[in-house]
Amino acid sequence: MKTTSRCLPLILATLAFALPVVAQVPRKIDAKSVLNRMSKVYARFESYQDEGILIITNDEPSGGTIEKMPFKTFFRRPDLFRFEWTDYGVTKLGRTKMIWFNGKEAFSYWEPDAYEKERSLSSAIAGATGISLGTVNTVSELFLPEEVVYSFLLKRLENVSLTGDDVFEGVRCYRIKATDQGDPVELWIGKTDFLLRKVRHETKYGSGLRIEEEIRRKIQVNQSIPEVVFNYNPPISITAKKEVDPAEIEELINPAPPVWTEFRSDEGRFTLLMPDKPILQTFTTETAQGRIEQHVFTAAHSPLVCTVAYSDFPKQTLVAMDADTLFQGTSDAFIKQVGGKLAGETPLSLDGHPGREVKVLMFRGELRLRLFLVGDRLYMMSIISVDQAANAGGETFKKFFDSFKLNPATKSIAALLHHRKFTTATEMSKR
Repeated sequence: MKTTSRCLPLILATLAFALPVVAQVPRKIDAKSVLNRMSKVYARFESYQDEGILIITNDEPSGGTIEKMPFKTFFRRPDLFRFEWTDYGVTKLGRTKMIWFNGKEAFSYWEPDAYEKERSLSSAIAGATGISLGTVNTVSELFLPEEVVYSFLLKRLENVSLTGDDVFEGVRCYRIKATDQGDPVELWIGKTDFLLRKVRHETKYGSGLRIEEEIRRKIQVNQSIPEVVFNYNPPISITAKKEVDPAEIEELINPAPPVWTEFRSDEGRFTLLMPDKPILQTFTTETAQGRIEQHVFTAAHSPLVCTVAYSDFPKQTLVAMDADTLFQGTSDAFIKQVGGKLAGETPLSLDGHPGREVKVLMFRGELRLRLFLVGDRLYMMSIISVDQAANAGGETFKKFFDSFKLNPATKSIAALLHHRKFTTATEMSKR
């Protein structure tokens, strides 16, 4: 009894010393628990702001390019939001683009001449998703999950694993590896604050490699953000909204069959059938071999979206890249952009020029893509049908693709007049 009473203080002392040590033994942490903890941390923020940059590296056998896109994020609960970025694709001086929500209304501004009121914060974010290359979604889906329609990161990750610790820009981070539709992805998440610091995404296209590194710096949480941030006033007047026509709503709900009309592009040197009047957009990309301009014509008539585009490639690019490599890289990028899955590929030719047809399955519907390389010019045609019944047997696809014809180069009226004037002057001088 005496022995027991003497040992009891020693046992209690040992336990008193051991319990804190036991309590400090860390639980085994894995990638999913880190991601879950990060989601919970962002869900509790009263406010958040950062300054980041997206660095895109295109590594090709013939050289490569590096593009940079700076951006800023502002958020204050419950739903005040602003995201802005600078696009250097059109001019070296850059053009500011942004979306914001002041708690009542959502807006978008594309410098210098597009200022519009959006239907909702959700539609504003969706409209900025593609042109911001997904950077608008990365953290906004963590603190505004109900507003983000197109998930960019967490919900799409597969094969997630924790590779260990790493130091990124002086911050100790968990380093996580995963895949996104088969492409490798890495994330750097702060060990103490669980803030997302960096996302690295690799995509292979043919013999090239595209690396996107999204870096977030100057992160501030639960700090005061001035009200004026969410009430931006662009230097131009807002574009007046068109009154909703009940007939247009009925047309959207119960669309009439498309009226296929021939569309001709003299500069593009082609004709094909379109289900509606197409809208032209032009995009410019600077490469190590020179500038590439892509001209895109899009016509939509529910349930169809038809696109035809052409790009003239620098000769140096085509010397280092054969047609198959160009087709593969283009189709891979296209499939990734629409979030589909490859269902089949078929080699084609058009008037002796090499081509390829690609079949892609989407969440709701099907996409077909045709590519032709004519000299230095790449033609790309795509058609999306979101109604399988409306395209039974693929007749709509066939109608669209088979209508594509190459036209010889045509001289402009001004050039013809100049030629006629020059010829007349020459003949008169001979007299």
